[in-house]
Amino acid sequence: MAVSARSTPTATAPDRPRDATHPPPSSALVVGAGVSGLSAALLLARRGVDVDVWEAGDEPGGILEPVGFQGIDCDRGSHRVHPESHPLLRELTEEEDWEERDRNGKLVLNGRHIPYPIDPVSFLRGLGWEAAVDMGLGWLMRPNVFERFLNWEDARQETPTDDKGFENFVVERVGHSAYRRFYRPYVEKVWGENPDDISQSVAKQRVSTSDPVKSILKSIGFKDDETFLYPRSGMAGLATRLTQKAQRQGVDIEYGRRYDPERDGTDDSGAPADYDAVVYSGYLPDLVDDTELEHRGLYLLHMAFPEEVVDDTIDTWYIPETDYWFGRVSQPENFSPDLSRESQSILCVEIPEGRWGRDRDFLEETDTVVEQLVDADILQESVEPVDARQTFVSRVYPHYFRNWYDEWEATLETVRAMGDVVPVGRQGLFLHCNMDHCVSISADAVDHLMADEPLEGWFDRCSDYLDLRVRD
Repeated sequence: MAVSARSTPTATAPDRPRDATHPPPSSALVVGAGVSGLSAALLLARRGVDVDVWEAGDEPGGILEPVGFQGIDCDRGSHRVHPESHPLLRELTEEEDWEERDRNGKLVLNGRHIPYPIDPVSFLRGLGWEAAVDMGLGWLMRPNVFERFLNWEDARQETPTDDKGFENFVVERVGHSAYRRFYRPYVEKVWGENPDDISQSVAKQRVSTSDPVKSILKSIGFKDDETFLYPRSGMAGLATRLTQKAQRQGVDIEYGRRYDPERDGTDDSGAPADYDAVVYSGYLPDLVDDTELEHRGLYLLHMAFPEEVVDDTIDTWYIPETDYWFGRVSQPENFSPDLSRESQSILCVEIPEGRWGRDRDFLEETDTVVEQLVDADILQESVEPVDARQTFVSRVYPHYFRNWYDEWEATLETVRAMGDVVPVGRQGLFLHCNMDHCVSISADAVDHLMADEPLEGWFDRCSDYLDLRVRD
């Protein structure tokens, strides 16, 4: 699906000249009580701004809102914080009991379990010699293969104005065999579309093999132990902590309140015109009626099994092949002991919306899910789950269709013309990124608002955040 940019924004710009300074706000509305919105609200309040937060849902947290299962506040999927992440997230939640944990993941590929995070040596060993030779020859036969492979990171940071598509971008760098075995199934599973219709941005920002030389050195022993950081009470604890700290700073949070950019603020309902600025961490497409930007969602199946049928040392299994419905399976107890349950192993099975749409009831098909878990060697034997719960999380993955950038740019131009709305975070800027990125972006936006600079300058820097790459 190719989309061309609209020539003019649909909103009316304010009378203020585009290069006029925007005085620091004395009041602000923050839209959304996820990690981006809560961080922005807390940081604004610390700088003396009177802040209100509107959250459309009934609870704070956004993607960090927990799923209650078997008396445990489980995460909405596999979340972790990496040691190299931006430190501001941990600074804002320093009271949390952060723990450093060893990673022990497995990539399920070609009937084998390969250690994850992967490195070239263990990856090729796990594939088996026939598949490894096939992939190696496919890679070596690509023209200019070494230059393209080593420059993957530089290419990742180029604005996709000439979008050759996911398939062409990846094949040029790793060859047809690796693309067919590893990369294409991932895209087909998550988006349910022909990879040729998906943007090269997906390869650049989510499926990245940046710095391959460093990766090879790590594979032969020049590496530190792979670890991750996790709050002992689970990710829900971060949302609770940020909410409490914001409220102690005087922030008022109203739940069940949805932001409508069309309201004129002439009544007493606390409409946007009553605030000096709006920091928007909701979904960018919700601000602009005719944008074609969209997301894909994720089904979560939390399933409890007898503990003896699951390898209790693994934190996450990654399953790219399309023979399996799920793309990732995680075990909460290996993120924090507070998320364990005696005599049971809880699995969080993630099934991308992709080819299924948004109305599938996988609880009616648990026999098939169990059969696939056994086939993937995640369950040691076929056994009926003790309990199961399905949750659908909508709008998880920004849909980067081919040539999406023009539509993104035009959508942001429309928001710019609204005059006082500052979009932030993963949802507000339509990004693939981690939660520490979201906190950092909110901090940047707060600094910009308080700097007595032209508001338009924020929109001039938004494209810089497209260079962020998801860490898993």
